Amino acid sequence: MQDVVSKTRNLTANPPQQRHGGSAPASQISKDLHIKGNMSTSNDIIVHGRIEGDVQARVLTVGETANLVGHIRADEVILNGRVAGEVRGKKVRLNKSARVEGDIIHGTISIEAGAYFEGSVKRAEDPIGNRKVAQQSAPKPVRPAGGPPQARPSVAPKRQS
Repeated sequence: MQDVVSKTRNLTANPPQQRHGGSAPASQISKDLHIKGNMSTSNDIIVHGRIEGDVQARVLTVGETANLVGHIRADEVILNGRVAGEVRGKKVRLNKSARVEGDIIHGTISIEAGAYFEGSVKRAEDPIGNRKVAQQSAPKPVRPAGGPPQARPSVAPKRQS
C-alpha cells in the first residue's frame, strides 16, 4: 500500500518535514484523514489522523491527534498519540501525551513521565524481525543399537528371606 502513503503527501495540511541526515521528507497523514488498510514504506511517516491497519516504516511518528489501531513495525517509533496494537521497533519512545494499549518489543525504549501504557515490554536483539530465527529443537535421545532401551530400576529390590 505504498501508493496510499505517497498520495497522502498531497493531502496533508502541513508540508512534509525533512529529517536529519538528509533522508527523504516524511509523508504526513493529516488529522482529517482516515485510512483503513495496511501501509508499508521504506521512508518516514508522520500520522496526525486515524489509521485502522498495520503500519511499517523506517521512522513512524504518531502525533498527539493520531489514533492508530493495528500493529506497528519500524526502526524508530515516536509515540505522542493513541495506539492500540503491538509496537515493534529498534528504538521506541513514548512521550508524555502517548496512550498505548498493547505489547512493545524493542531494542531500546524510553517512557516519559505522564505517558499511559498498558501491556508488556520485551527487549529483543531483532525486534522488527528482519533476521530469521533458527528453530532450536531438543536433541533426540541416543539409543543403543539392537533394540529398545532397557528399563533399569533406580534402587535394587529388597530380598525377602
